[in-house]
Amino acid sequence: MLKGVSKLNIVRIGSYITYSSLKQIGAGILESFRGVIDEVELSHHDSPVVESIDALLLTMILDQEYGGHTLGITDADLKTEDDDEFYNSILGGKNPKNDVAVVSTNKLTPLNLNTDTEYELFIDRTLKVSLHEVGHNFGLTDHASYQPAGDGLLCPMSRGEFNKFGYRGYVKVIVDGRGATFCDECIEFLVNIYGHSGSSRQILKDALVG
Repeated sequence: MLKGVSKLNIVRIGSYITYSSLKQIGAGILESFRGVIDEVELSHHDSPVVESIDALLLTMILDQEYGGHTLGITDADLKTEDDDEFYNSILGGKNPKNDVAVVSTNKLTPLNLNTDTEYELFIDRTLKVSLHEVGHNFGLTDHASYQPAGDGLLCPMSRGEFNKFGYRGYVKVIVDGRGATFCDECIEFLVNIYGHSGSSRQILKDALVG
């Protein structure tokens, strides 16, 4: 784990999220990781249309193709090898052997997606799950409790209790309850490791094709 700022590759797998929304997510990540992530590059990864994909396999593919700190965002369901069917589908995950995290939008979509408000909720949820997984990329760990941040909302690293709510309830209570500001504990870690400065150059490079 290196000190200083880093570039983050954000890779769209599938086409459910628009290019402008991908830029919005990238800008949100830059803002939340000010002084840690200095640059975001947006890309599109061509892949067959699938309903689900193995999360670990996807991180390995992205690591081989892009390298470095990478966040993959897919509309496919992310699967794991957990024997319990309840846990073998995840909102997002981080490969501990590289710097690649992945997020699935599959369970983040509101019941209806017909209005601008509902679409903004969808993008907001995707950003919040992305912040959580990118946080793992930079060494932050889960808060098993409901950890508040300075803005009064939950820290993006709050995990909460999953069994209690089920997927849809979990998204409404935990994901929607998270903010974009990290708690003091997370900020202290980022300052100590990366010299988190509270400022960002807000660079978005585009390498999107298709």
